[in-house]
Amino acid sequence: MTIPTLETPNLLLRPWQPADAEDLYAIVQEPGIFQYFPRPAAPPRPWVDKYIQHHLDHWQARGMGHWAVVTRQEQRLVGWTGLEYLPELDQVEVAYLLSTSVHGRGYATQAARAACAYGFETCRLPLVIGLVHPQNTASIRVLEKCDLAYTDRLTLWGLELLRYSAPPPETAEEKAG
Repeated sequence: MTIPTLETPNLLLRPWQPADAEDLYAIVQEPGIFQYFPRPAAPPRPWVDKYIQHHLDHWQARGMGHWAVVTRQEQRLVGWTGLEYLPELDQVEVAYLLSTSVHGRGYATQAARAACAYGFETCRLPLVIGLVHPQNTASIRVLEKCDLAYTDRLTLWGLELLRYSAPPPETAEEKAG
């Protein structure tokens, strides 16, 4: 499968490239970047290669996965976003992680909206979920701006998480219906 590149006003969501590994490694070493993840410690360098390969394989198996998020103006890798099938829940999650150097610019919302739109329009998903740590208020705001609504609390991967979800948006014909 050819992984598509998506564009937002400020970002490119593009396939992973081997040259991305070093930049991604620098991002995942940022203090506190994994604060709300099951393993909050910065991962070792081999983890980055496994992460990239996992998502390239996920694209081939499922027609979706995570993209590298690159700023359009500078062509700088700033993180990831995308869709991943979670067998534990039998659902597809929208996920994102961006460098602290670009926090507060609306990039996570742009990236996650583009990923959700791809999931609904191209993959024809019946539902997209977001999982978030209850204290991660910035990420909760991103999910809400992407029209995901709080569903429930669950424990997964040793963490208590909030699940947000959204069905596909209604088309104009369905609304008029």
